Amino acid sequence: MILLKRYIELILLKEGLSKIDSVATPLDLNVQIVLNLEGNIGNRSNSFARLLGELQYIANTMWPDIAYVVNRLASFMANPSLQHSIALKRALRYLVGTRDLGIMYRSDAHKPELHGYTDAAYGNSDVFKSTTGYVFIASGRAIMWSSKRQITQAQSSTEAEYVAMSEASHEACWLQSLHTELRLLQVDVPTQIYGDNEGSIAMVNNLTFHKKSKHIAIHWHWVCNLVQDGVVRFDSCRDPQQTADVLMKALPCIKHKQHAREMGLASV
Repeated sequence: MILLKRYIELILLKEGLSKIDSVATPLDLNVQIVLNLEGNIGNRSNSFARLLGELQYIANTMWPDIAYVVNRLASFMANPSLQHSIALKRALRYLVGTRDLGIMYRSDAHKPELHGYTDAAYGNSDVFKSTTGYVFIASGRAIMWSSKRQITQAQSSTEAEYVAMSEASHEACWLQSLHTELRLLQVDVPTQIYGDNEGSIAMVNNLTFHKKSKHIAIHWHWVCNLVQDGVVRFDSCRDPQQTADVLMKALPCIKHKQHAREMGLASV
């Protein structure tokens, strides 16, 4: 943790932001990140890609609440505009105020309860592909998270959520196998995953092929077999309790901090 804090401070020093004021969220809720529509040649030097890579490392190792902005900006690496550079610097300003936070993992006398949250943001404005976000939590701390663009183009929010559930199930299988090997989970206990889209939850629990689902690629339906085999179980949660929201979109300050705490980010 100390090394990561020092790593952040070195980046801030290199970018001349050590003494700059911090911001409450890594992405401005009122700013929509878009393509370089004016056709201007953006920053073609490696500075944008280098800084983005440094933040990607931070997001992957300890700060899941910046994963969305980092992966969103990665879509524009080929021709970043001034807006993208400003958004990247804002993420750094966010880290100014949160560099003392982190996820402290402790041994637990009881077997940790493994559960997850999955959600999807339907169709962004540039390539019209949805974003999957999921996080898995054990003993009140995030142990795996992801924020990434879906490889297929969903035709509805229900389909986007269904694809996100399938992707999260892949990770759940691996985590369940790992925890079972470490004797932290019972083999016959399914991993609980929460979503907030009733249509996709109904599909995954009782798939019926009709005109609204028959076009979905077959490999996404693997999740239904996992449910039937008792490997995973999907239940609904209310939107305010959807921790994965922070991995898919910009949020107001209060909700952002709430979901960061739910993932175990705290002062260390």
